[in-house]
Amino acid sequence: MRFAWLVTFLAATFSAATIVHADEDPDGPQVTQHTFIAPLADKDRFGSVIASLNKINPSGDALQAVDMPDLGFSLVTGSFTDEEANKLLSEGYQEPDSSEVSLFADGGCEGRSPLAAVTGDKLVPPSVCRVIGSPKPETSGSTVWSTVWIIDSGVDEDIVTKGLLTISERINCMGTPCSTTMGVADSQGHGTMVAGIVGGMRVPGTTSGEYLGIVGVSPGVSLKIVKAFEGNKSKIFGPPLVALQYVLEHAAAGEILNISWGAQFLETARKDGQLEQLGLMDKLLFAIANKQVRIVIAAGNAPEDDEASWVQSFFPANASEYFSPNPTQGFIQSVSASKSTYIPTGTIVIGACSTVTADWCDVLWNGGAFGAAISEPGVDVPVLWRSTKKHELRQNICSGTSLAAPVLAGLLARNPANLQKAQIKKGVIPNTDQLGYSTPGKSDVTDPDYPKCN
Repeated sequence: MRFAWLVTFLAATFSAATIVHADEDPDGPQVTQHTFIAPLADKDRFGSVIASLNKINPSGDALQAVDMPDLGFSLVTGSFTDEEANKLLSEGYQEPDSSEVSLFADGGCEGRSPLAAVTGDKLVPPSVCRVIGSPKPETSGSTVWSTVWIIDSGVDEDIVTKGLLTISERINCMGTPCSTTMGVADSQGHGTMVAGIVGGMRVPGTTSGEYLGIVGVSPGVSLKIVKAFEGNKSKIFGPPLVALQYVLEHAAAGEILNISWGAQFLETARKDGQLEQLGLMDKLLFAIANKQVRIVIAAGNAPEDDEASWVQSFFPANASEYFSPNPTQGFIQSVSASKSTYIPTGTIVIGACSTVTADWCDVLWNGGAFGAAISEPGVDVPVLWRSTKKHELRQNICSGTSLAAPVLAGLLARNPANLQKAQIKKGVIPNTDQLGYSTPGKSDVTDPDYPKCN
């Protein structure tokens, strides 16, 4: 009965366009991305029907359904021809029109450019300088840092090949089940950006004294990249949900999970009296935290010049704050974004930062997100980006809570002692929006393309 009203709710409330694979043979059967679900009680027959189609997932393994015990159903997602999709529908398996989650809702980038080698003091973006100062250029070495999982659009392999990121595992969740693979190409750029903020490194350039890269909060930290997005958007009932299930089954206590995506749809659910049903999806997040995994989620972006948004209206950030019982190492925290600016002595500033001198001034971006657990720098951040088809490395300048969340994920990976907090100078929201850092540096943005931290 629970499964029936869940499907009815999803079909009646949300709709999303089917993803069409443009690289398919135009003369052959066209395939589209589909997700089908069946009650757990019917999972064996469901699995047999899927197996009879003799399909493979993007990693080359046999396409199979995966069980979602916390949601009460079994799920398969992948590319199907119309004939295959109709067969599954004729067997009674339903395809819910679930909500779309977005990587860059009301956030964005505006400074795409080549990633060039520069002098070594110009590779630490202000967001990193703000929270820890200038990290050492070498990798973590013998330092024991926690592994960070990133569910996103993949990672640019040219960036990895150049030594700018340390990837310990790549997992493709674009078809069930998720599978480890040699590469999870990032055709969007968002996943590469997030990974670089957490663990970006610098490496020697071709000219003596020059370095290539953008330094992250924990340079060289081990990253596990989980691909759940091909473009900017995806149905939540599909790769993102499958990716969360994979992390639940494979992440270890003490590790960190970064989620820099979401959708604002809980208000719709509230009006339709469906909050109880939506709470089922939160159970998956709680289960991950109860494994003592630390989950960091972008709180959601308020539109420009709009009032701040309530984090409770965004999935999956609405699950924040949550702390696992006994022990309490696992948690869920949502992260708002702030614009962090270092004000040198003698600088005349009008507005919220007028009383600040020789220090950082932190202002919530677009009013912040009401109810967010914490705020981190996330405005005008230089980031790694996906390379061109000719393998030319690129960078970008982006803003949004998608960038603020990996700052906290990087801090957690370092296990910084006595993490200090700084009050936001404007738009203080009760019980929220403090900026965490350990030893902040001073940022010089005389050259905005290559700021330096001293």
